[in-house]
Amino acid sequence: MSENKRLFKIVEIEINSRCNMACSYCPNSVDERVEQGDMEDKTFEKILDSLEASDFRGIVSFHFYNEPLLSKKLAPFAKLLKQRLPKVLLQIYSNGTLLTKKKFDELREAGVDAFNITKHEDVKPNYIFDKTYEELNEEERKRVIYNNYTQIDMSNRSGILEDIQNGAGEKTPCLLPSIMMSITLKGNILPCYEDFYQKLVMGNIHQNTLEEIWFGEKFSNFRQELRKPGGRLKNSPCDKCNCFNLPVFRYND
Repeated sequence: MSENKRLFKIVEIEINSRCNMACSYCPNSVDERVEQGDMEDKTFEKILDSLEASDFRGIVSFHFYNEPLLSKKLAPFAKLLKQRLPKVLLQIYSNGTLLTKKKFDELREAGVDAFNITKHEDVKPNYIFDKTYEELNEEERKRVIYNNYTQIDMSNRSGILEDIQNGAGEKTPCLLPSIMMSITLKGNILPCYEDFYQKLVMGNIHQNTLEEIWFGEKFSNFRQELRKPGGRLKNSPCDKCNCFNLPVFRYND
């Protein structure tokens, strides 16, 4: 299959804007999100309509720079997504501060397939997910990746966090826009999770379908350029970004 016919594999949906932490290695420590609040039901339904029309079977998560467990819509949205897109792998990225065993069971019942939990810096004593993890049985633990923040690969978040250096330079090709998209509260489509300030909006779900945006001239040209050495230099904020990771989640089913 040629590149211009290859659909995205990962979709990140920002269902709420707030996070209850402000880690030093996250832009939330220096500024606020461009969009605030919770995703409207009509926006979420538009996204599902588009994913269903594309017969999407990849990975979906409900985050951008937010803590999804702060959203009252998390379980209902998870249930609705899995009802309409049962072959999607639905994962939750969370700081674990609110993920009790009861909430874990509720989200599993709603259709969440996997959890990626990071114990971040400056967590309070009696960190909730430590207790939750002890209560999980062997099969449940297969659904969890549980890391300390020192184990994660960090980036400078498109130059926002200048102190973070990881060895990647601006001439390094970037493949993120070739496999994924991030969707903001208001339905704006971004090429990846590094665009905190939403400088590279490729379209909006209320105006076009995800396929139309993905295969559109703007997004197609952008990802082709980013695949070339030095392609980052032609786009802001990519020209300051040192991320070179590809998000992959595997669990033992």
